[in-house]
Amino acid sequence: MRFGSVRRAACVASLAWLLFATSGQSAAGAEERVVPVRIGWQIPAATQGQVLQVLKRTNVLEGHGLQPSFVPFSYGGPQVAAAFAGQLDVFFAGDQPAINLIARGGRWKIVARLFEDGVGVIVPPDSPIETIEDLRGKVVASSFGSVAHRDAFLEQKAVGLDPYEDVRNENLDILEIRRRVQAGGRGSWKGIDAALVWDPILSRFELEGLARRVSSERYLGVVAVSEAFIDAHPEAVVQLLVALMRSWDFIASDPDRVMQWYMDDTRLDYTPEALVAARLDRNFAAASLDDVRLDLDSEDLATLERSAGWARDSGEGPVRAAAAVDASLLARAVEHVATNRFEDIEIILPSTGEPPRAESSLLGKLASAPLGAVFAVMVLLAMLAIESGFLLGKRHRARVQDEQVTPIATVVGAVLAMMAFVIAFTFGSANTRFDARKAALLDDVTAIQTAYLRANLIPEPQRTTVRSLLRDYVQARAGIVYAYGQPDTLRLVQQRAAVLQDLMWSHVETLTEGEGEDRAYLLFVRGLNDVFNLHTKRVVLGAYYRIPAAMWMALIFAAGVAMFAVGFQFGIGGNRRIHAANLALAITFALVMVLAFDLDRAGEGLVSVNQQPMIDLYQSMRK
Repeated sequence: MRFGSVRRAACVASLAWLLFATSGQSAAGAEERVVPVRIGWQIPAATQGQVLQVLKRTNVLEGHGLQPSFVPFSYGGPQVAAAFAGQLDVFFAGDQPAINLIARGGRWKIVARLFEDGVGVIVPPDSPIETIEDLRGKVVASSFGSVAHRDAFLEQKAVGLDPYEDVRNENLDILEIRRRVQAGGRGSWKGIDAALVWDPILSRFELEGLARRVSSERYLGVVAVSEAFIDAHPEAVVQLLVALMRSWDFIASDPDRVMQWYMDDTRLDYTPEALVAARLDRNFAAASLDDVRLDLDSEDLATLERSAGWARDSGEGPVRAAAAVDASLLARAVEHVATNRFEDIEIILPSTGEPPRAESSLLGKLASAPLGAVFAVMVLLAMLAIESGFLLGKRHRARVQDEQVTPIATVVGAVLAMMAFVIAFTFGSANTRFDARKAALLDDVTAIQTAYLRANLIPEPQRTTVRSLLRDYVQARAGIVYAYGQPDTLRLVQQRAAVLQDLMWSHVETLTEGEGEDRAYLLFVRGLNDVFNLHTKRVVLGAYYRIPAAMWMALIFAAGVAMFAVGFQFGIGGNRRIHAANLALAITFALVMVLAFDLDRAGEGLVSVNQQPMIDLYQSMRK
């Protein structure tokens, strides 16, 4: 019998070990399924940028097993160079940059259509230029390597103009073109007579009377993925496309909110009217996820063929458009969408202009209970303790001599004093942490503002990119405070912040390699280091440095004993119950406890650190 018991115990132990090992392997497998992905995107492309905002501000990518980093570019040329150098896994751009990348020998595949936007030739309002033929002898600006560059040359050739002899085509960054138009005049724009731009810049300049449209076309935006990434993570690409479809569904359901996100995220001063006018893509009208279409139709394939012809004729290299497309991954994504149900997309980085979610403003970290519930529980515990003490004292009243009443009162007084000491100690500890969080917020705002200003000391293109990354970083810093009490959301936002830090530091390394230890760069590096250090400090103060659970339990236990002692004294004194007095005592105790609980929270509750300095900083970055 004893041997059988030992054998059964051994079997149970073996089974427990097997279950533990299996669960460990499952957890490890879950970790392996999280695939890092580097996504390159273009800041001025509005429709593409709005899709990007959903990916950036929600958990949709993480929900499909992807850990993203978003790398911004001003237009396709630098983005193609980064992709060709192996610095990107996914490429959001117009059709021409994607084809140029493949034509140069990049091992990439176009896997889906992402958006459709407008592109066109604009001239000053009072310019004599009326048609493309009038561009003879004029200076025309476009961003070389972009769809605007291609359309500029093709439109000129179509009317018999030689783009190299009859027209002076100049390569200008789209942001520089925008600056010249805004600062320009009625007849010309600081050395250029016309420009090719895309929406929403095209719509904005026309709506505001800054430019007049001479011609316009639509261009295709695509999703390209490196073949190395496809080979290593084919299922991750499928999940990425599912996430893109869900992002479009999110946009279609609330386009104005996503539009505001995009406006908050850029410094391009786009107006809502211009962005609404630029809603050319059919997915804006999707009524459900099933209506979202990312497939390349015959017209899209014809556009890619035209892009391939331009790449060949302009010396980029030969490429077959049909061979550059892989539609199988999107087919699998569509099938996945058709056969699965998805939870609602959660916003993890709300706009700094949006109020906190109602549920986040009141929920705390005390057993995941609302403050109202904590208050009610504390009142109930105090009343129960007093009533229990009263009943016990009443039962033993006959056994207590008169000379024993005074020592009992002394003990009760000592217990109440001890409770007051514990409450004061806990309250002081919570208040100290609250003050530390306020000071850390102000230090964080100052450090980010300093780094943002010092970014002006570094050259382009790092200047524009780093400042964009810093604006993204402020979004994360403003939003992370509301995630301190939600471990899963905090992990996601922490990942976003860490990726942004890595991207900013990569530009520092590039500058160091190219220019050495220039004093201006060193000032920027020091400012960036301060930003990184304060991020760690704020997260630790907000999420990890909390009053220990043992202290809360000790406080609740001491309070319970004290309330019990008060009730016991009432009982042995032969007094009748005074419900009003008992309730007043319980409510006072509960209010003090709730206030201590609330002070110990970060970003939530009735008493929280005001994030307005961080919001003001973000608003100043947009000016």
